[in-house]
Amino acid sequence: MGEQAVGLLQALGYERLRLYAGGMADWTEHRGPVEGTPVAEVLPAGRTRPAQAPEASRRKGWIAPIEALGDRPMGYLLLLWVWMVVGFGLIYWVAGAWQGYGLRAGEAFVQATWEGLVTALYFSFVTALSIGYGDVVPVGPVRLLAIVEGAAALLIFGIVISKLVSRHQEELTEEIHRITFEDRLGRVRTNLHLVLSEFQAIAGMGGEPGARRERILSRVESAAVVFAGELQTVHDLLYRPQQTPDEQVLESILANLCAVLRELNDLLASLAEAPKGSPTLRRTLRSTAALANEICGECVPRAYAPGLKAWMDQIQGLARQIA
Repeated sequence: MGEQAVGLLQALGYERLRLYAGGMADWTEHRGPVEGTPVAEVLPAGRTRPAQAPEASRRKGWIAPIEALGDRPMGYLLLLWVWMVVGFGLIYWVAGAWQGYGLRAGEAFVQATWEGLVTALYFSFVTALSIGYGDVVPVGPVRLLAIVEGAAALLIFGIVISKLVSRHQEELTEEIHRITFEDRLGRVRTNLHLVLSEFQAIAGMGGEPGARRERILSRVESAAVVFAGELQTVHDLLYRPQQTPDEQVLESILANLCAVLRELNDLLASLAEAPKGSPTLRRTLRSTAALANEICGECVPRAYAPGLKAWMDQIQGLARQIA
């Protein structure tokens, strides 16, 4: 069974060992690929074809260096642009030693002198910036170099602009996520407070002589469903956090959660026979107990302060009472 299972997983291209029931020992014993390594595609007659390499290693041809520039930091690109402009300026200056193969300013050719070096660097920067005043023009084969410099400078400059725009978009996205996250935490605390108030109001209705049990049960079901949704949000916040909330905010949420669970337990104790006739409430309570039971100081994947762990343990204890 083990060899057949391994062969089937290899044919399907599985590479996540934790999804294989036989475990890592059985997988490696049958020479299965380790997670993160390329997986070979199994073909008929025992022939194999290597898996495709990652995207970065598939870059080929003349486009590869251009794509690689996009991965470089902005400081590197700016320095590369400056050195490229200076390098082309030196080439223009050296070409001035041969009359007719360098630069011409007005009616005279730019010579290989210190004054000519300044003119060559000036022309190189003007070309790289695509200004093109026309006071200095290339002559002969140098015109091809000027075209290459202009294209390369525009390419690097475009990558720099793209990085600036991308960085600004990332900052805006992070700010939007932060505001959305804080608004989400605020809604959780508000909803928990409303649920607590609703449970307290329902508990007060139980003492009224004319209160109908069906009406009380309906309100309990409605509030319990809302509470289960907020509990799911807190559960996701602890187990799959996109952002880590401030400890004071998280502590207030856990404290409200404990208060609601206590009030719910007291309310269920006063309505001991009512939940038996309500499938919706029973289902909601089972879901609530299961989620709250997973909130404990040693259950959540991230390490929290001792005070927060104490609140989590209280939540787990109250969940067991509901169950």
